[in-house]
Amino acid sequence: MASTLAAIIILGLIVIFWLEAARARELAVGISRAACEKERYQFLDGGVYLQRFALRWTSAGLRFRRMYRFDYSVDGTLRQSGYVLLLGSQLEAVHIQGRHTIEQENIQAEEYPEKAEPKAAEVIPFPKKR
Repeated sequence: MASTLAAIIILGLIVIFWLEAARARELAVGISRAACEKERYQFLDGGVYLQRFALRWTSAGLRFRRMYRFDYSVDGTLRQSGYVLLLGSQLEAVHIQGRHTIEQENIQAEEYPEKAEPKAAEVIPFPKKR
C-alpha cells in the first residue's frame, strides 16, 4: 500500500514538473517572438530550445531558472542566436544582437514591455562549460 502511494506521488510530481516546463517553454516562445517583432527581425523555426537549467533561491522560495535559445535573422540571410532567461514564470532577460533588449526584475513574462532600459550590472551569467 505504501509503495503504491509513493509511486502515485512520484508520478504526480513528474507530471507537475512536465507541465511547468511546457508552460515555461511556451512563455519563452512568446517572448522571443515579441522581441524579434519589436526589433523587426525574423523569428526563425518558430520555437526555442532549452540550453541551461538550474535551481535558484529567491525571496519567494526555490525557483527554476531556465535559459532558452532561439534563432533569428536580421537581414534574412544570416542566422543568429539569442536567448531568454526565465526565473520561474518571471522574465529575467532577453538577449538579441549582442545586447539585452530587456532586463528587469518583477516583470511577468506575459507583459513584455514596449521600452526597457538595460541594466547590465544586475545580470548574473551562467558559468561557461569547461
